[in-house]
Amino acid sequence: MYSFDRRSFLRLGLGVTVLGAVGAAEAGCSPAKPASKKQDSRTFTIYWNAGHGYKAYQEVLDQFGKDHDLQINWQKFQWPDLTTKLTADFRSGNVPDLVEEVSAGTGTQYGLAGHVLALDDFASADKEFGFPGDYLDQAVVARQYEGKTYSVPLHLTANGLLFYNKAMIQTPPTTWDEFLEAAKGATKDKVSGCSLNSDPSYAAPYYNQQKVDFSDVAAKQFMQPGDAALKALQFLQDLVYADKVSPAPVATTDYSGPQKLFSAQRAAMFVSGPWDIGPIRQGSPDLELGVAVPLTGAVQSAAMAGSGLMIPAKAKDPKLSWELITRLGAVKTELAATKEAGMSMPRKSWASDPSVTADPNMAVIAKSLAVVAKQDIALSASGKAAQINELWKKAYQQMIIQHAPVGPTLDDFRKQAGAAL
Repeated sequence: MYSFDRRSFLRLGLGVTVLGAVGAAEAGCSPAKPASKKQDSRTFTIYWNAGHGYKAYQEVLDQFGKDHDLQINWQKFQWPDLTTKLTADFRSGNVPDLVEEVSAGTGTQYGLAGHVLALDDFASADKEFGFPGDYLDQAVVARQYEGKTYSVPLHLTANGLLFYNKAMIQTPPTTWDEFLEAAKGATKDKVSGCSLNSDPSYAAPYYNQQKVDFSDVAAKQFMQPGDAALKALQFLQDLVYADKVSPAPVATTDYSGPQKLFSAQRAAMFVSGPWDIGPIRQGSPDLELGVAVPLTGAVQSAAMAGSGLMIPAKAKDPKLSWELITRLGAVKTELAATKEAGMSMPRKSWASDPSVTADPNMAVIAKSLAVVAKQDIALSASGKAAQINELWKKAYQQMIIQHAPVGPTLDDFRKQAGAAL
């Protein structure tokens, strides 16, 4: 088990935004129903991301409900809506039984506030589950603070994969210059060379590739070094307004816009993560999909993403919630979800399974995971991550959607974020 004292925790100030928010919306997902004010004792309520409603998980939930004579209330939300609902529930004390966390730092933030349970005692008593020993280190460490672990990884992904249409892009670009050249060559008629996302977490691979740290909590600094941050965000803004190879994103809580344009063959490339493989395969089976490793700017880098599972402190039966975690996190469940949706997972035994090692897309993902930037767990522990990420969202959308000047907008964000700490 990895653990850190406060000083060690603050040394890991290599920043990234809330990356779990990159889960794309699942097409055709029905709106979530609000939980009743008083939960029946035989109702087991789960909050989940709308883009992760896989059949593999549904089968686990169905069997779990049968085994325990439970009515499963599986509510699916877009990430911002899930966060809003959960925050209100924590205030009221009427909480769900299990929650998919938006990112690795979310469980830590809620745990330090007393809203979710540390799971180490459950894990220690359940050796058969194999946590944390069978999990990749980076997925575990990002969820720990001072010897306590507040969530169990569900997915481990890299935001920064290059998706490209092989019919439009014969050779995938590897550098920023090659990316721009390929995007210009593919832009014609109603087709854009690439498509940017309205969500700021999708900017993380680009500023990681310029060796930019999103935050340094100890120094109260953000998006440094400044010249490298300017270069990264100016590059993104120019893709829309100067080079005209990407449409301006539309502000929305649905993060699947670029994927949908790509699936409709109206964009030749976009940068995302494994969560978009499934929707493309299912929605556009004839599209010649290519998935390539992250681009290289000053360095080759991706942003670590992936959700986890956490148990609210006031859940009716935490032992029952833990049992469901072990079923959803079992290797056979991981492999089924990978087969269904192309999602990458955090278990070492998953990564070594022959069905994974033989999959070319999974091989690309494995290479991408090797170059992910570290999570800024100090930001999560500060209790200010949500506020600062809202400030970053506003700044990013001003630059990319509203065409605000990059330098002054970044300066304003740094001042506001520093003051928030």
